[in-house]
Amino acid sequence: MAQAQRRAWLVLCVFAGSQLLTDAHPRSRNGAGASTPHRAPEDANVMLEMLWGGLDIQANGTVWLWDEELASLRPAQRIVQVLEDEVPKAPAEMEQHLRYYSLSDAPLPPTEFRRLLLTSVYCAHQVRSMQGLDKNLWIHFFSQLADEIFRDLCKGLCPANTTLLLASWPWEEKPLHLSSLKPFYHSNLARTKR
Repeated sequence: MAQAQRRAWLVLCVFAGSQLLTDAHPRSRNGAGASTPHRAPEDANVMLEMLWGGLDIQANGTVWLWDEELASLRPAQRIVQVLEDEVPKAPAEMEQHLRYYSLSDAPLPPTEFRRLLLTSVYCAHQVRSMQGLDKNLWIHFFSQLADEIFRDLCKGLCPANTTLLLASWPWEEKPLHLSSLKPFYHSNLARTKR
């Protein structure tokens, strides 16, 4: 049951991210500075296949896909590269990224939004693989990332000063896969209102 809930969350993230990329940013720059088209629907489909087909993140940060054919696709290789190289893996790095996301008032650029989504994938993996107090820490990070995803999706679309309220709606109205995390959730809303 928990695995189905996690996959439902990841599907939501993939489609939310692909919609943002296709609507707003048809092109981006790669590391060499050459302009390359985003293939957001293709990338989103590949990401979904990666999540459904099986994705393992080793303790050293190496990502392993169970499906060898899928692993050979360029979009899958790009996603794996982001997971391995750009997603924060240590708690201190995670806190730093969360601070950065919470201070941003403008919608995140596509590459940053993709990193935010993949960071939530990494956190979901950590929640599944950790035990004890470490698990609670990663649940806390995951819930904060979920708030930041909702907040970013509302930027520029929602009335002023409502994104924090929308990101932290009552637990009774949240989907089951998020409301089941309530015992472990410590909202940062109080700190943000100060």
